[in-house]
Amino acid sequence: MNSDAVGQAMRDVADDLIRPRFRTLVDGDIDTKSGPDDLVTVADIEAEHALTPILAGIEDQPVVGEEATAANPSLPDLLATASAAWTVDPVDGTWNFAHGSIDYAVMVGHVVGGDAHSGWILQPETGYLFHGGVDSPVTVTGDDGLVRHIESVAGESARPLSELRGMAVLRFAPDSAATGLVGLAEDVAEITPPRMCAGWDYWDIIDGELDFLLYFRAMPWDHAPGAAICRAAGYTVRHLDGAEYRPGAPGRPFLVARESEWEALADAIRSRAGVL
Repeated sequence: MNSDAVGQAMRDVADDLIRPRFRTLVDGDIDTKSGPDDLVTVADIEAEHALTPILAGIEDQPVVGEEATAANPSLPDLLATASAAWTVDPVDGTWNFAHGSIDYAVMVGHVVGGDAHSGWILQPETGYLFHGGVDSPVTVTGDDGLVRHIESVAGESARPLSELRGMAVLRFAPDSAATGLVGLAEDVAEITPPRMCAGWDYWDIIDGELDFLLYFRAMPWDHAPGAAICRAAGYTVRHLDGAEYRPGAPGRPFLVARESEWEALADAIRSRAGVL
């Protein structure tokens, strides 16, 4: 796998097709999909169309893109059946992008045997690209080419829940669970609001700003890259029943945290939310 080629393709597509549209979108450049808050822009569509053949040229495997899935809802089934496949979110955080916030990302994942194997997340407006996977420790590369290596958290001692900061996306949780999880803020130091961009949420945990992430909707293009990167950095990524997160089985809530703290956090979440 030529990971540098993946990262360069993401930068090239962002520079050619995404960044020129940032804060310059006009009428007709933005549409909706499943609802008024589910936006798609011309940048999403053109960037995915550009990335798809490039990735297939790097490794000749199916490409499961967010926008292609809107036209073919069965496409993500390949992540559970194909020996390997790509995931693409051409503009993660489209709402932010469309409203002029830099909190958007380009995300690519490589799924092997149904599992999140490698991930790349580019933040076009900062120039940072972070990458990691089964065979690759986590690195962060700036647009100046300088590489920063992220130390693994594997083996770190557990801290009390009352010292942990995390982010929880509750908008997709069942009403009873969401109501109960309001009380999770009493168990931990802080629950921060989501950035509305998984690519930035995963950056926050890798960079040490957050200690855990809790999601209730696991679309593969949103989470396969981040799951691979977090595991490479020593984090545990599991569903609340203890099963490992796998991109080919979306829709179940999952928790990202250090191994030493994962079970205590999961117990607190299950206690507050009921059985999930």
